[in-house]
Amino acid sequence: MLYLYAILETPPPQKTLPTGIGGAVPLFVESHGLACAASEAADATIAPEPSQIWRHQEVVAALMEGRPVLPLRFGTVVADAAAGLRLLARHHAELSAQLDRVRHCVEFALRVAGFADHADPSLDTGPLAGAGPGASHLRTLVRRERGWPASSDAFPHGTLNTHAQSRLLWARSPSQPDLRASFLVQRRSAAAFLADVAALQRLRPDLGITVTGPWPPYSFSDPDLSGGPE
Repeated sequence: MLYLYAILETPPPQKTLPTGIGGAVPLFVESHGLACAASEAADATIAPEPSQIWRHQEVVAALMEGRPVLPLRFGTVVADAAAGLRLLARHHAELSAQLDRVRHCVEFALRVAGFADHADPSLDTGPLAGAGPGASHLRTLVRRERGWPASSDAFPHGTLNTHAQSRLLWARSPSQPDLRASFLVQRRSAAAFLADVAALQRLRPDLGITVTGPWPPYSFSDPDLSGGPE
């Protein structure tokens, strides 16, 4: 099996990468001007243990230095190198477009606690209430943009958008009551973005406003690697 970390443009970096999943050394499969960072894996299922997740993140962060990268979800596995090559060839156009989208960008995650509750509890019941990753992803899509203040007068997050190429707003639920947003920000605008977050923290000391990052752009690079002709 081949465990996949991220997709990037060729040529891949020549530097030594951090140790990957299961202690394996990361390698690259290349096709159509794209490369996929990968490691040999003994099993098709990788347990999401903290040490394994940390190794995944370390490899992605190292790959991101000086180049656009599409980080893949933890646990992405294909059968072998040949399957990885087919994946790159089959999704070449989509992957190249997404790499252009995140070029020179990083992700920041904003969280706001203490805001009035506008959650939609119906999304925690019914057909989308399952605990599996598929149901969770569907809930995210349904909730996106819900639960956020409609006006910047209520919560003046609009200033942050001036520094962001894109944003995702993650709606709330009884189990996740905080406001959460992800911002795709050009590296050159990162300091200005963080300065505006600091200004919001001073403006609204009644709210618990926190920001983390910069991160690889996980929220803005989630390619669908299924389907399509072989």
